[in-house]
Amino acid sequence: MIPVPMILKQPIKSCFAYTGVVLACWLAGCQGPMQRTEEQSLRESMIAAHRAHLSSVSQARVIELRREPSDVESELSDERRTELDEMSGLSAYKDIKLAPGTDLLGQESVRVVRLSLQEAVALAVKHNLDLQIARMTPAISEARIVQAKAVFDATFFTNINYSKLDTPQPGGFVPGLSGNTKREDVQLTTGIRKPLISGGQITLQTDLNRNEAVPSVFGVNKFYDADVMVNLQQPLLRNFGSDINRTNIVLAQNDRLAEAQQLRRRLLDVVAQVEAGYWEVSFSHQQLRVRVRLLERSTQDRDRLIERRGYDASPVEITEANSFVELHRADVIRARSSVRTASDQLKRLINATDLPLADETLVMPTDQPTDEPIRFSLLDLVTTALRHRPEMQIALLDIKDASVRQRVADNARLPLLNLSASIAANGVAIGNGQSAYNNLGDNDFIDYILGAQFEMPIGNRQAEGLYRQRQIERRASALVYQRQAQDVVLEVKIALRNVQTSYELIGATRAARRAAADNLRAIEVQEASGVALTPQFLINQKLSTQERLANAEVQEARAMTDYHNAIAALYQAVGTLLERNNIEFRIDPGSE
Repeated sequence: MIPVPMILKQPIKSCFAYTGVVLACWLAGCQGPMQRTEEQSLRESMIAAHRAHLSSVSQARVIELRREPSDVESELSDERRTELDEMSGLSAYKDIKLAPGTDLLGQESVRVVRLSLQEAVALAVKHNLDLQIARMTPAISEARIVQAKAVFDATFFTNINYSKLDTPQPGGFVPGLSGNTKREDVQLTTGIRKPLISGGQITLQTDLNRNEAVPSVFGVNKFYDADVMVNLQQPLLRNFGSDINRTNIVLAQNDRLAEAQQLRRRLLDVVAQVEAGYWEVSFSHQQLRVRVRLLERSTQDRDRLIERRGYDASPVEITEANSFVELHRADVIRARSSVRTASDQLKRLINATDLPLADETLVMPTDQPTDEPIRFSLLDLVTTALRHRPEMQIALLDIKDASVRQRVADNARLPLLNLSASIAANGVAIGNGQSAYNNLGDNDFIDYILGAQFEMPIGNRQAEGLYRQRQIERRASALVYQRQAQDVVLEVKIALRNVQTSYELIGATRAARRAAADNLRAIEVQEASGVALTPQFLINQKLSTQERLANAEVQEARAMTDYHNAIAALYQAVGTLLERNNIEFRIDPGSE
C-alpha cells in the first residue's frame, strides 16, 4: 500500500467548481471498464439448447387424435348403439341420485355443493393454502431487493467529544508558558456520507472545535475553529463501476423473478391437482352409481333363486349367488368411501370458507367428462414449452446469476487503485462558534488533499482461482439449462403419449362396455321370450354378465377421467395450463 498525500493552497471558488464537475461524473453512475455483453452469450446458450430439439421436430405437422375402429363397434347399428348407451355408460345414470350412505356425523341425508371445473379452479387459486404460502416468497425477495439498494442510502452522522486535562509539569524559564497546564476541548463533527454507485463514497461534513488552554501560546486562552470539508473516495480499477457495485441488487432482482417463476410453477401444480381432483370426484360418483345398480341387479336375481329353493335351486347355487351379492355389497362400501375421500381431497385443495374440510358436505361436479379429440403439433408443443415452462425461466436466471458473479470475479483480479480527494475551508474566531463559521467566507484558508492507494497481491492466486471457479459455474449453468430443456421435451412427449393412450383406451373400454351390455340385453331378451330360468342360467350367464358389464362401465369411466387428467398434464408440461383456465399471471418487474 502506497499512500500519496498532497496539500495545496488555492482559492475556494475554483476548488469547489472542480469538485462539482468530478462529483457530477461519479453521481451519474460511471460504468466500469469491465463491461460484458452477457445477453449474447445467454442467447447462444439458449440456441444451443433449443436447436437440437426443434430441428428434430421441424417437419411435424398438426394431427388429430384418432383410434382404431373396433370390431364390436363396426357390427353395431346406430339404433343398437343408442339402445346400449341408454342401458349402460355415463348417460344411463344421469337421473340416478347419489347414495353415499351414512357420513361421519351419523347423517344419512346427502348435502351437496355443485361446482363446475372453472369454479373449483377459481376457488383454489384464491384460497389454496399452499398458494398463499408460495405468494409470500416473492414478497420476501422484494424485501431483499430493498436491503440491497439500501447500501447506497445516505447516512447522517454526528460525533461529539469532550476532554478536560489538568497536567502537572515542572516550571520553566518562560513565565506564563511553563508549569502546570489545563486544557478543555469540545469537538463536534456532523455530516452526510453517501456511497456512490460507481464504488466510491462522497462525504460532506463540518467540524467545530472549542479550545481552551491555560497557559496558551496564542495570546488568548479560548478560541473556536470551524471547517467544512468535502471528501471523495473512488476506486479506479478493482470495485469500480455500477455493474460491479449493483451486483447484489441484480442478484436480488433475479432472485425475485425466480421466486415468481416458482410461484407460477406451484400455481400450475395446484391447478393440475384441482383438475385431477375434480375428475376423480366425478369418477367416484359414477363408480358408486354403477356399483349400486350392480348390487340391485344381483340382489334381485339372488332373490329369484331363493324363491326356487326346493324346486330346482340347490343350497350350493343359492350360496354362490349370495357370494355375488356380498362381493358387490363390499364394492359399494368401498365406492362410498371413495366418494367422500375424493370430495374431501378436492375441498382441501379449494379451501373455500363456505366449504370447510371438516364438514361432510359433498362436492357435486356439474361438468361431465367428454372424449373430444384434440389437435396438436409436436413442434408447437415443444417450442411453447421451452419458452413458457417456469423451470426454463429459472434455469435462464441461474445463467444470468452465474454471469454476474463471473463478471465480479473478473473485476476482482485487477489491482487496487483508489483515489481520494478532499477540499476543506477553515475559519477561526475568539468570540463564539458562529463567528468561526462566518470567517469561512473570507476564502483565506483552503485545504486541498489528494491521495492515491495502490495494492497488488503477488501472484494474485486467490482472485484468479475465484475467477476460474466462476467460469466453471457459468458453463455448468448453461449445461443445466440444456439438461432442463431435455427434461421439458421428455415431459411433453410423455404427457402427449398419455393423452393419446387415454383417448385410445376410451374407445377400447367403450367397445367392451357395449359388448357386455349387448350380451346382457340378449339375456334379458331370452328371459322376455320365455327361456327357462334355470339356476345355472342365472348364475353362469346373467350374474356374471352383469358383473362384467359393471366392470366395463367402471373402466370406461376411468379411461374418461384419465383422458381429462392427461390433457391437463399436457398443458402443465407445456406451461400453458393457466391460460387454458383463463388465469392471468403477471410478474411485476419491480423498480430499478
